Amino acid sequence: MNLFDIVKRNDRCVEILDGSVEPFRYDKPQWFCGVTLQPGARLKLKRIDEFAVMETFPRDFGWSLVGAENTPSPIKINVCSSDGRRADSVASLDSKGAILLTWPSWIGYTDGYDLEIVNSSDKPLELKSGPVFDPRAATRGYLRGTGIEVGPGSNPFVKPSADVDVRYLEALPIDEWLRNYGKHIEVTPEKQELWSRYILGDAQRIECCETGSLDFIFSNHVFEHLMNPLGVLENWSNRLKPTGVVVGVVPDLRYCFDLRQPASTPTDWLSEYEAGAWALTSAKYEKWCKYTAPYNTPEDLAARNYSIHAHYYTPSAFRQLAMIAIEKGLFSNFFLSTSPNNKDFGWILWRDPNMGSE
Repeated sequence: MNLFDIVKRNDRCVEILDGSVEPFRYDKPQWFCGVTLQPGARLKLKRIDEFAVMETFPRDFGWSLVGAENTPSPIKINVCSSDGRRADSVASLDSKGAILLTWPSWIGYTDGYDLEIVNSSDKPLELKSGPVFDPRAATRGYLRGTGIEVGPGSNPFVKPSADVDVRYLEALPIDEWLRNYGKHIEVTPEKQELWSRYILGDAQRIECCETGSLDFIFSNHVFEHLMNPLGVLENWSNRLKPTGVVVGVVPDLRYCFDLRQPASTPTDWLSEYEAGAWALTSAKYEKWCKYTAPYNTPEDLAARNYSIHAHYYTPSAFRQLAMIAIEKGLFSNFFLSTSPNNKDFGWILWRDPNMGSE
């Protein structure tokens, strides 16, 4: 469970009962993130039974206490059910400071339950909830030659260089994009130079690029917005050279604001592919509102053409999608770049079976 992200964005499950709880992130030299609980602090996570990560009642959330190796547990974690049941101190520490949870068996009979996290010591505690991890790092070496970055907004990830000729595909001209989404973005000469590389087109089809013309296609937090992911991968594969590669980063639904969403399934992808469905449906807006944004209405989002996630992925769900694409002959191999409690993960799909061995 990505406690750092949950607290930082003040998810609707967060309730601070006492004291102070603040997110922290160390980039160097520790490279991890989490939350600091001041002495006496009590943090409640309401209705965590709604979280996808709780489907299997995991013993290990990937949490640990910094500097708590080989010490008695100074942190208490309690489970409180909606019907009044309570289990106190369900957490223990192993010899390395990792927090392990023992769930009461009655939890399977409740309609909902909360988690209370308490600092019972007289010192601040740093609860580490995940590593600082960049899933893009493992993919950089494949972004060479002539390529497209799909939907970069005003801040592309792939930069042009001596061996990289990249164009940036957006649905709107950059000045219109800035008026709609980037009113607070500082316009610098460096960004303006990149904006000269922008082209207009449809991310799902990339019809602005010739068949077999690209060495790579890259998307960063775009693919999950697209309907008919198998159809998209088919279109993208057709735009690649025989040695081409598709590289992407998508949110891991378990550890981002979609943590209540059910993962998309092969039935979802295949039905859209067979129907040739390319436009968001009312059912997609309803699902988004039900699990991710209940404070909105489907009608309001559709009227504003609000960009929602059309599909929801975990690494294992994306592996299923990749295998279907490979079975259809669109690609030959795939790779996933993942880390526990990280809000997104990276992936690579190769056309050429020999390219991944480089």
